[in-house]
Amino acid sequence: MQRIGILSHPNRVESQRLAHVVRQALDAHGVEVWQGSADEEETLRNAAEGLDLLVTLGGDGTIVHAVHAVSLAGVPILGVNLGRLGFLAEVEPTEIGGAIARVLAGDFLLEERMMLRAEVHREGRTLMACNAINDAFVGRGRTSRTVRVSVDVDDHYVMTQTADGVIVSTPTGSTAYCLAAGGPIVAPDVRSLTITPVAAHLAVAQAIVIPSNRVLRLRLIKGDGAVFTVDGQTDIDLLPGDEVRCTESAVTAKFIRFGSDGYFYETVLRRLRWPDQGPIP
Repeated sequence: MQRIGILSHPNRVESQRLAHVVRQALDAHGVEVWQGSADEEETLRNAAEGLDLLVTLGGDGTIVHAVHAVSLAGVPILGVNLGRLGFLAEVEPTEIGGAIARVLAGDFLLEERMMLRAEVHREGRTLMACNAINDAFVGRGRTSRTVRVSVDVDDHYVMTQTADGVIVSTPTGSTAYCLAAGGPIVAPDVRSLTITPVAAHLAVAQAIVIPSNRVLRLRLIKGDGAVFTVDGQTDIDLLPGDEVRCTESAVTAKFIRFGSDGYFYETVLRRLRWPDQGPIP
């Protein structure tokens, strides 16, 4: 690896301190370094083509910002966890020195995770098209009123929900908003989309898991102040009649892993504090 990026959290002293430590380690190995801040996504996007790896110093939110910026360029991410749980991060701050050495020695696995492609359509026009690592959400925004959303899969009618909204999540996103709304945990190598109603009113509100190559359509039937949100970071206002179409993206998110391909069961589920898995280390 010839050029490695360091992405730090702009408001965390520990992130800034650790960025200095990582830079020193890379300088010692003669690696060229690019350094930036998680709140400068466009700058990172412009730099991505020249990076062989991006080291993120923050929580899962920092990693999500990074994925949005570098996934199209195929840059792998090594996440250093400075957050609370760190589902997407691979190492803790105390492990960074050894992790850098292993990466430069080629001693790692490269994991590819599917992303979601979402498009917003209004009266035959495409208002927005984007990729998501976690989820897309159609639901209430500025008001406390419920919305009414119909769900089709490959033009086959599935259900209509009156609810706070409907989440469409990737397997990665199954441990995010989907889990909080009562949806299932999906292993990251299962290529699927999960449809989860949020606080459904007088309806059967079970999540549904479908193959990722299906085309899922959410149509807003009723809902003043409704919004479409991607990964909890990007949103636009919706009007009744608007449609959101979701399917598997051609773009994947790439992550550096040091464990076996069963790390998800050994690490991620333990971070959820399952009773028989012991405390978070």
